[in-house]
Amino acid sequence: MKLIYLSISILFCNLIFATDYSNQQNWAAFPTMQDNADWTPKGLQNKQDSAQADVFFIHPTTDVAGFKGNANIDNKMINKQTDNFPIKFQASVFNESCKVYAPRYRQAALNNFFSKNTDRSKEAFDTAYQDIKAAFEYYLKNYNNGRPIVIAGHSQGSMHAQRLLQEFFDGKPLQKQLIEAYIIGFPTHETKFQFLKISEKADTFGGYISYSTFGQDSKIATIVPEYNNAVSVNPLNWSTEKIFVAGNSQQGSLSKKSEEIIHTVFGARNGNGILEIQKPQDGGFVPMVMKNYHLYDYSLFYINIRENVKLRIQKYFEYTKN
Repeated sequence: MKLIYLSISILFCNLIFATDYSNQQNWAAFPTMQDNADWTPKGLQNKQDSAQADVFFIHPTTDVAGFKGNANIDNKMINKQTDNFPIKFQASVFNESCKVYAPRYRQAALNNFFSKNTDRSKEAFDTAYQDIKAAFEYYLKNYNNGRPIVIAGHSQGSMHAQRLLQEFFDGKPLQKQLIEAYIIGFPTHETKFQFLKISEKADTFGGYISYSTFGQDSKIATIVPEYNNAVSVNPLNWSTEKIFVAGNSQQGSLSKKSEEIIHTVFGARNGNGILEIQKPQDGGFVPMVMKNYHLYDYSLFYINIRENVKLRIQKYFEYTKN
């Protein structure tokens, strides 16, 4: 009885104290704000002013020191981490083709991923998602105006993106406005959605892609079963085929060392639920344990993603005009 009362109380508090997204300070990126989603590497352009589509970007975990619960949305140190890393080096990939909307949210602290089946961690992820949902509903009501939408995330952000897609797009009227969902850096399975399908080609739209980047012969799926049979779309050819794609299909990476676009060459193939890449020779891309290139899921394929977003938007408008 006490546990039921506690759960109801937590839910009630979350609803009462939901984040106010009419306050632009609660957005990490917003089209009318000057923010790091406006940044571009040398030679590229921020074209949000003329963009015909929007991206709703959900950033990954930047509260890496938190042990339990949720980050405070006003924590300046965490917000600085968010702005200087995922907003600058991930959300900016969309700024040539989309107006960028990226909410701050009461993200679940990193430790919740190591105990995610506990009631406490489930509540932390639910609290984070309630903010994401509130931000998306505010965006829909006040800014969308029928514009086509890209949904994108990384890591924790992609986990919440899955839930957002289920609730608002999968078999719903809003699915017609979906250009593509980029669910990157978090295992996604085909069974997650009833109507949304994997995009198997570079120029299709209305579906989703997902991948998680590891080095060749990584054994991660033997340790983390969620990766088994997860969706993996290779951004070198935008296909789920388990074939090796040579590095000359790599259009440009965002260097960790110089913050410039470089043309380091590496091939990639889809493995068992993961994207296996050859070791990049340049750019400072150092993997974590288990040959995990998680931190660079976007930056390794920065230009491939940027060009792909542009192509899918083009095809969407060609189709809707006919």
